[in-house]
Amino acid sequence: MFKEKYKDNLGMIVVFFAVVKYYGSYYGFDNYSKYFMLISLALSTLLIFSNIKKYNIVHYGFLGLTVVQFLLSKNITMFYTYYLCLALGFLDFRKLVKCFLVVNIGFFSLYLLMNFVGIKGTEYIEGRNDFGFGNPNTAFINMFLIWSAYFYYVYNRKRIVDYILLFLLIFLMYSQTTTRTGLLTAIMTIIAFFILENMDLKKKFARIFVTVFPILMTGLSMIIAVFFSDNYFINSILSHRPLYWHSYIMHPSKGINLFGYPSNIRDILFTQRMPLDSGYIWSLYSSGIVLYALLIAMICYTLYRLCVDNKKAEILIIVSLLIYCFAESIMIDVGTNVGLILIVSGVSGLNLGRILGKRKLKYGR
Repeated sequence: MFKEKYKDNLGMIVVFFAVVKYYGSYYGFDNYSKYFMLISLALSTLLIFSNIKKYNIVHYGFLGLTVVQFLLSKNITMFYTYYLCLALGFLDFRKLVKCFLVVNIGFFSLYLLMNFVGIKGTEYIEGRNDFGFGNPNTAFINMFLIWSAYFYYVYNRKRIVDYILLFLLIFLMYSQTTTRTGLLTAIMTIIAFFILENMDLKKKFARIFVTVFPILMTGLSMIIAVFFSDNYFINSILSHRPLYWHSYIMHPSKGINLFGYPSNIRDILFTQRMPLDSGYIWSLYSSGIVLYALLIAMICYTLYRLCVDNKKAEILIIVSLLIYCFAESIMIDVGTNVGLILIVSGVSGLNLGRILGKRKLKYGR
């Protein structure tokens, strides 16, 4: 239907609208978010039909479940995000990340300029600069989206100037926002980089370690939320997040269920003063056990395939965002988690029919 270069260009437009939708609330045009969503869905439909022969039963099955979840919970988030991923999954990922990087730099820089001239004035929260975003953590997140995408883009260049720039971005933003979550995420990402650089992904242990990372992070989040939500030391480190996590998932009548809740459940059930800053807990709570478990399984399998192909840069961008998801709700959104796009190509080689057939032969059925 389209030549590959036209598909990539169309995909970059989809990425553009995904980022525009994310920045809409900061620039004051969140009322137009539904139009950005509709445009990106329409363009995604063209790309999906162009790649229709590349999808397998896993792709269609998960998409079907997102439709079921939407009908049951009236929450379109997972459907919308995965639909965009299907459209972008077989395009040139490097080009998409470059577009994501450039568009984020544009919006972020313009916002900083507006902050500098007083249009989006700074509100210092306990001496921390929020750069007009309303929260210092938000300012750091928006910088980190640029930082992680840039880290991926320059991963294989190994130039000192790139590492200096990466360090300066973190140093300058932390010096203004003093966001521990962001700083720790950046440090953990750098540690992950050095581990990957010295890791032989051909070895079984290395592959297992990388593959189960999303499961470990989910398990850690759940253990803290259920069993250590009242621990003073942990709450002091995590800014009382575990208390909020526990309030959501252990709610007596609106706790976690199979297919989640409407995206505005926080406003209905709780208050704006009870955030849920965890990509794992929020995704599980809002999307439900079924879709969340399958999404984590798909991410794990994608990481495994990336290990097999020795694609360390792609592994790092996924892992860096998964680390940040521990304390910020940025998991299910292409506008914040560009690494999600990789799950489509990641599971493209997963043939359930063949796997089930082999299992039947193994047990003599």
